[in-house]
Amino acid sequence: MTFKWNRHFETGIAIVDSQHQGLVGLINEAAPLLTGGGPVARARLEALLSRLGDYANAHFTTEEGVMRSCGLLADYIAKQHADHRAFVEQLGAFRAQMDDESVAAVGPSLLRYLTSWLTFHILDEDQRMARQMRLVEAGQSPESAFAESGVVARDDHARATLIAALMDLHAVLGERNKTLHATNEKLKESSQQLAQLNQELETRVAARTDELQTSVQHLERAKGQLLQSEKMAAVGQLAAGVAHEINNPISFVNSNIGSLRGHVRQLLELIAAFDELRDTIPANDLRRQRIEAACAKADLDYLRQDIGELIDESAQGLTRVKKIVEDLKNFSRVDEAEWQLADLNDGIESTINVAGSELKYKAEVVRNYGQLPLVRCVPAQLNQVFLNLLVNAAQSIDVQGTITVSTGSDDDIVWIEIVDTGKGMGEAVQRRIFEPFYTTKAVGQGTGLGLSISWQIIVEKHRGNIDVRSEPGRGTRFRIELPRSTTPESSDNGKAHHSCP
Repeated sequence: MTFKWNRHFETGIAIVDSQHQGLVGLINEAAPLLTGGGPVARARLEALLSRLGDYANAHFTTEEGVMRSCGLLADYIAKQHADHRAFVEQLGAFRAQMDDESVAAVGPSLLRYLTSWLTFHILDEDQRMARQMRLVEAGQSPESAFAESGVVARDDHARATLIAALMDLHAVLGERNKTLHATNEKLKESSQQLAQLNQELETRVAARTDELQTSVQHLERAKGQLLQSEKMAAVGQLAAGVAHEINNPISFVNSNIGSLRGHVRQLLELIAAFDELRDTIPANDLRRQRIEAACAKADLDYLRQDIGELIDESAQGLTRVKKIVEDLKNFSRVDEAEWQLADLNDGIESTINVAGSELKYKAEVVRNYGQLPLVRCVPAQLNQVFLNLLVNAAQSIDVQGTITVSTGSDDDIVWIEIVDTGKGMGEAVQRRIFEPFYTTKAVGQGTGLGLSISWQIIVEKHRGNIDVRSEPGRGTRFRIELPRSTTPESSDNGKAHHSCP
């Protein structure tokens, strides 16, 4: 589509006609870009429309200056200025539409608007302006020139009909563009609202998902804690049963060994008396020979020494069995599940003895116990924490190493440190070791709950603190701090006491 210039468009005002031809050239240059079906160089089109807007503004300024210099009616000039501003705004609205819609959808409407406006502007408004200027220059008043310019335009019925049609088309296109622009703005607003609603929905879904994941973690942790509690209860019941079933036989055996020790002593005294009597019998007496043969066969000197040692070893073994039962019972504290004052050194020692089979093949346990005040706690729960840390320390040692257990007190706290010479761990692992189900062990070799439960027991239940320091290849140190006196845990305390590296 090409806008062709001809003499009917000329106003007789050189600068105005020159600028009109410039506008025609710009519109013709934009036409193939606005109507083409292929890919559109948007940057080129944007630059061209920007030039068109700037050129139109300059043209309008020129026209309004010419009208003022000629002395046309102020109201007429104001009306022309308003029409000029309306065109610039309409062009801007079309350009805004092309930012959100394809050029193919908006371009043809914009081109029709530009051509109809230019035809209407040149053939009607600017022709009337030129007629008024000629009449004023001929000596008529601005009012008379304005009135006569309108009469002349209406006398040309063919031109008037064409201009009226163009004006109607221009108005329709303008209104259509306003409607489309308003509709587009509503669609943009609706799209933004929909996007906002989608974002809110995604946020809610994400929040709900996080809540569900947190709930699942809490449930899994509670399940793990319940299993651990059941294990401890089972150990406690076993310890109580073992103590009940074994303590009585141990007492019998221990009593019998004491009696046996006395009987053996009496027998040895009797044998010593027989030895003295034997020496009074002549050496060639058959009775003496039979006694000496029996003594030699029995190796009486060895029996005297070995019987005493056997009785001592048996008594020591019984004492050890009794100590193991006591340690197991003390570790589980099956009969002491409530808050009470306890000696933590005793609990640690019992735990070390219970875990002896796990520790002795991996590490030497070094004890540095300090003087501790009695601490208000649930002993069985703390013993479980000590066991978790000791077993973890042993499992971190590949070859024979050392586990050092130290205790002490500062101000209002008591502290326990368990340091191993194992493989250690990096910062990334340290940040996660207290998370439920997090484990670096192979599948099937750990639940990932030991340290999580330990954290809950120390921090949430006992309002203390558990801290870890470790470096790969340089071992690990766990430090537990507990208040000397605390009350049973509540549902909303403890977490502020936790520190991780």
